[in-house]
Amino acid sequence: MGTWSASIAGNDTALDMIEDYKVAFSYFSVEEGLQKLDQFVRSNFDESDEDEWCAYFYSLADFMWKNGILTDEIRDKAVQMVDSDFGMQTWIDAGYEKQRRKELAKFRTKITSPQCAPKKIKISHIHPDDIFENGEVIAIQLKTAGKSYLPGNMCDPISDEEFLSYDNKYVVIQKVYSKEQHFSGVMPELCDRTAVFILFKGIYDSPADIDITKLEEADFKCNRSELTPFFEHTSSMFYFKRRGYKIIGKMEPCLTQVYEGCLSYYLDLGDNLLYSNADSRLIAAVIDYDVFLKEYGVEIGEEELMELIRLEVHRKHNFSYGFSTKNKEQYLELREQMKRVREEEYEVFKGLLEKGAKVYEIHYAYPIGYAFKAADEPAKLLMTYDGYKYLDKVEQYVHDQLDNK
Repeated sequence: MGTWSASIAGNDTALDMIEDYKVAFSYFSVEEGLQKLDQFVRSNFDESDEDEWCAYFYSLADFMWKNGILTDEIRDKAVQMVDSDFGMQTWIDAGYEKQRRKELAKFRTKITSPQCAPKKIKISHIHPDDIFENGEVIAIQLKTAGKSYLPGNMCDPISDEEFLSYDNKYVVIQKVYSKEQHFSGVMPELCDRTAVFILFKGIYDSPADIDITKLEEADFKCNRSELTPFFEHTSSMFYFKRRGYKIIGKMEPCLTQVYEGCLSYYLDLGDNLLYSNADSRLIAAVIDYDVFLKEYGVEIGEEELMELIRLEVHRKHNFSYGFSTKNKEQYLELREQMKRVREEEYEVFKGLLEKGAKVYEIHYAYPIGYAFKAADEPAKLLMTYDGYKYLDKVEQYVHDQLDNK
């Protein structure tokens, strides 16, 4: 048992048991809850372990008193343990007898004083319901009225007029599965669930307009190199009801074994923060952005060019950032190879700039890199990070625009 103070709650056991106390007395009567707790605790330790038993029993009495449900039996047993110095030897041996006796005296006075009326014990942060069936396709309403477009990342902006025009229109999601976290030893069957969904492209005036056979996965642009169509939400129907959800069909979830443990984006449909809101993040994800080029009006300096080349070299050649002392010779050789490639790439792009190449900023939902185009030479790209999901599409667009004129 980890202990950090002489107080009743100053140990790991007392802290760990709090949630089990809540479960025991929110799902069962006081009498049945005590039976469930006793069965669970005795399967882990018994009264012969004085330190653990004190940590458990004192914290139980303290919790029950605070919530107005302390029984005479539990109170009297706790008082008898205090008065008989049960579990005190450890504190004497450790040199903390005075501090412990002071805390126990306060505890004894408290639990023998009048307690409050019984409180309703709730566990608000556990969501045991399994909302929606796996595979169900659901339309939910956007609620943009009174908000601003704040996607919470570097997405290219849309006008306030466009953002507000989406109020009460629909986006489409599909329930994939539920994550389960078992929560309590007192009630092993109780688990906290999180629903995992896929978000699809498109904004619709009515659920009747949606053909679920033609849906395409959207992408939450929460991380530029790790775009994902998956999001998690607390397994509660509250915000889905507020958004007028409609179940519009059912199909096999677009989820393969490869995706198990996939990156997913946590979305709270109730979020309306100063820097972002749920509707902005949904809209930024479902809009089918076009790739476009914008002439870069700032001269690219040597340091910026070198950093872009460093990222490009790692992306194209899959060089590792890591270092292993077991592999020192290989690392040193790799480092020299990387250095040579960077120098070669630097000369290429420096040469393009010296030939008067135009530099364009590449946008696909947000700025993602640069294109260099010199006369009579194919465009060359430098991306601002590696691992971009739509790189083939972006490269094809750039070459179509700059090389095929």
